Amino acid sequence: MDTRLTIVETSRVFAIDLVCPLCKGSLEQIGEFQLDCYACRLQFKKQQGFWNFILGGGFDDAIDDGQKAYESNANADTVQNYWLPLFRSLWPQPSRRMRILSVGCGVGMDVDLLCAAGFDCFGIDCGHRDSLWNQREHLDHLLLANGKFLPFESGSFDAVFCGCVFPHVGVVGDTNVTAADCWSQRGELATEMARVLVPGGHVIVSSPNRWFPADLFHGRSHGGYKPRLNPPTSNFLLSAKDYEDLFRPAGCGKSNALPVRGYWGFIRARKSLKGRLLSYPVRLLFRLADLPGLNRSILSPWLIVSMQKQF
Repeated sequence: MDTRLTIVETSRVFAIDLVCPLCKGSLEQIGEFQLDCYACRLQFKKQQGFWNFILGGGFDDAIDDGQKAYESNANADTVQNYWLPLFRSLWPQPSRRMRILSVGCGVGMDVDLLCAAGFDCFGIDCGHRDSLWNQREHLDHLLLANGKFLPFESGSFDAVFCGCVFPHVGVVGDTNVTAADCWSQRGELATEMARVLVPGGHVIVSSPNRWFPADLFHGRSHGGYKPRLNPPTSNFLLSAKDYEDLFRPAGCGKSNALPVRGYWGFIRARKSLKGRLLSYPVRLLFRLADLPGLNRSILSPWLIVSMQKQF
């Protein structure tokens, strides 16, 4: 039986081949809610309307409704001001609808907006933000899966991207304490992201910069502005070289640190005078870090790295 995930969208039909996330074997659909892999005997079922392919554990990211609403708005801002211009620059005049995978898509807003903009975008996540997926328009573009075990055939995507996913791989729960095998786990994620890329495809990863002395994005109290100190010896955050070392064995070339401007809209800080004043030094720092040669240095609090699959 055909196991292609079919998406009907404005009179056009798109499909993507699903495989077993463990052995990459073919799947057979059993009824409406179950897929079986006869090679390794695993079974996968729908969970609240979405296929659940999570292997290797989910991400324990307890989150309240207010944070989910904020992430929806922030995600939309980043797509409009960063991801859309970036992807359009990669394919100025595409001959077909380019296929993109969002790893750790969270609330799924990026999938909706990129699909609406003409891309064939899919998203996977293994946390608790899928409770908002039923609000999305492209439900069949969303799958529950761990990035270390992707349920897609090799060479399925023209680009794979993620925002602040790698620091949360190989950690203890939802903390900044890394496990002994954190780099091995991150290597598994990099290998899978590269595997599902076509040769010449692009991988774009982003996270706080390991070399910046403060982590502005983790460990702060809700609504607080005091950053977490970040010793460079910590394995929690990554540098451009760290990403290079992870993706090179998977067939990706030298990394290119991209400009950061447009990625963060500081939409929460813009809502109050205190927020605007306290965030001004950070916004200024982001602009300075985009000067030539500085966007992967100790002066840059955020890192966006692009690599291209060579083979």
